[in-house]
Amino acid sequence: MAQITKTKDPSFSPDWRFQEPVAWRDTDIDEKTLKEWFRYILLGRQIDYRFQVLNRQGRAPFIISCAGHEAAQIGVSWPLQPKHDWVAPYYRDVVLCMRMGMTPLDLMLSVLAKADDPASGGKQTPGHFSDSRHNITSGGSPVATQMVRGAGVAYALKMDGTDKVLMTCYGEGAGAEGDAHEAFNFAAIYKLPEVFVCENNGFAISTPFRKEYAIDFVAQRAAGYGFPGVTVDGRDPVTCYTVAKEAIARARAGEGPTLIECLVDRLGAHSSEDDQRRYRTQEEIETLAESDCLERFKKRLLEEGILTAKQVAEYEEAVKEEVTRATKEGMDSADPAPEDALTNVYATEAPKAIEPAADVETEDMNMVAALRSCLAEEMERDERVMVLGEDVGKKGGVFLVTDGLRARFGEARVIGSPSHRSPASPWALP
Repeated sequence: MAQITKTKDPSFSPDWRFQEPVAWRDTDIDEKTLKEWFRYILLGRQIDYRFQVLNRQGRAPFIISCAGHEAAQIGVSWPLQPKHDWVAPYYRDVVLCMRMGMTPLDLMLSVLAKADDPASGGKQTPGHFSDSRHNITSGGSPVATQMVRGAGVAYALKMDGTDKVLMTCYGEGAGAEGDAHEAFNFAAIYKLPEVFVCENNGFAISTPFRKEYAIDFVAQRAAGYGFPGVTVDGRDPVTCYTVAKEAIARARAGEGPTLIECLVDRLGAHSSEDDQRRYRTQEEIETLAESDCLERFKKRLLEEGILTAKQVAEYEEAVKEEVTRATKEGMDSADPAPEDALTNVYATEAPKAIEPAADVETEDMNMVAALRSCLAEEMERDERVMVLGEDVGKKGGVFLVTDGLRARFGEARVIGSPSHRSPASPWALP
């Protein structure tokens, strides 16, 4: 029976807040940065519009819109250091990925499934962002899978002893998946240098927020895992930047994860295969335009004299020309060759058995001892290899396959996982 210890002062103290708007003059942001943000938001919106055109033309068979998420993405990603920090994005993160280094052409090559697509060479569905040049981890089709992989990358960053941070983004619908729990729990237990960003647009395809959560705000969930949560108006990039800067600094300092919830609008349908008129009223759809993050930010910049109407028009024209060039170059790019269909999908051949050297003494042993010896040899050979699984740590596994490994290689590389995975599952981290 588990022992229950009662204390006069419980240590559990939920840490959640709704961040009130922050004025840009009260931050380290200058007018040049605000103009750059405006360009990114414009660029994201224009790319999104061009994707929709290509979809209607039959050139892009499937798209997922980022419209309404742009301001939140540029705000939360701005404190990150491109080519230093890492991101595990979700399928709407067009602006976030551009902030980390991807270009409009990179995105076009993916949507058009071209051979030079940096994400997958044209094999993946659009929105599966991936680019090793910019520390953008590979995405998968099942929602929330990026959260578990992100936690693994964050653990590797911590093992490396760097100050690098990983930002994991997801939609509020993905928060209902078991992967979200595993990622939150693992990140909290090991105080990983990770920032979770939930882009809450209120709908998991057609399922409204009230059918997804029994709490008022997504970020309140962080309290149950023992790390801070903060909710912010995702239409306001300045305030998003403010909370993200705080969370990223906290992660760099080794204080563990933070959950940021950005309240955003999904201005269009879930995807090109969705018709939101089947579950949203026309009045509701029309009302969305009133809170459009692009229009709100544009109005703010004009009212404060940061941009003139003429400058706004110049930005808009320049962005259209940039996206047009990327579209033309993308359409002119080569399609993948049929013979490359399986490239980077399956291994070309099975690994060959490694025969022991002729002068090495061998011995007969049972399967458990052989597995233990194999793990130990590989962990000795490559310090990146770790063992993570149920009871594999101090106990040594249910069948004692990992017995003695923790004492030899340390707790950081031999982890008794809080989630129930198969015993003695070795992970080679990047």
